[in-house]
Amino acid sequence: MSAKAVLRFEGIHKAFGGLQVLQDVDFTVDHGEIVGLIGPNGAGKSTCFNVMTSIYRPDQGEVRLAGQRIDGMRPDHICRRGGVARTFQLVRTFQRMTALQNVMVGAVYGRNVRTKPAEQVARDAIALVGLADQSARQAAHMTLSDRRLLEIARALATEPQIVLLDEPMAGLNATEIEQLLTVIRRIRDERSICVLWVEHKVDAIMSTCDRVVVLDGGRKIADGPPAAVATDLKVIEAYLG
Repeated sequence: MSAKAVLRFEGIHKAFGGLQVLQDVDFTVDHGEIVGLIGPNGAGKSTCFNVMTSIYRPDQGEVRLAGQRIDGMRPDHICRRGGVARTFQLVRTFQRMTALQNVMVGAVYGRNVRTKPAEQVARDAIALVGLADQSARQAAHMTLSDRRLLEIARALATEPQIVLLDEPMAGLNATEIEQLLTVIRRIRDERSICVLWVEHKVDAIMSTCDRVVVLDGGRKIADGPPAAVATDLKVIEAYLG
């Protein structure tokens, strides 16, 4: 395992009743990395996110953030220590609140120790995703693409070390996807926040990520640079076809 890992997933097992969803899964996300997490439906990707954010506790194994164990810690405590933030497959914005108010939720309930007021943190996050001109717009009146960006801004406002993106491109057109790819790169390049990204649009993953982890049937079957993963026979058979 890498010594510079921001997030470590070590020997994780997770079962629901008799169904083994994750089996001895190991991988890291290192400082400065954008890592893609791919695999067929039911491979265990969303369960990984739920274990990382302590929604689920692993049956075996450990999750470490900057060297400190966080599995079993309350999700809000992980967030408040400036740890892990996430988005969801189904957008979960507060529809009757403005864009700024939505992101203020992340700023207020995120990292305990701040160098700037919460409103400024929220405005900076909105600007980074390109929604500064919509700060006063109610979320219910925003497009799906903009609400996905808004959810990312809210996650960034918690000032995390790593952000988990769960299929952020679902339902977007080609232009919106390019805009989102720009935002993902800016998260890493301008904020030094590493990204773990679940996505079924494999071409976007392969063109953007530094490294790709592949799950199949709850097991890790590949972990490496996109070019190597794309030609791995196990990955082709299990997922890429």
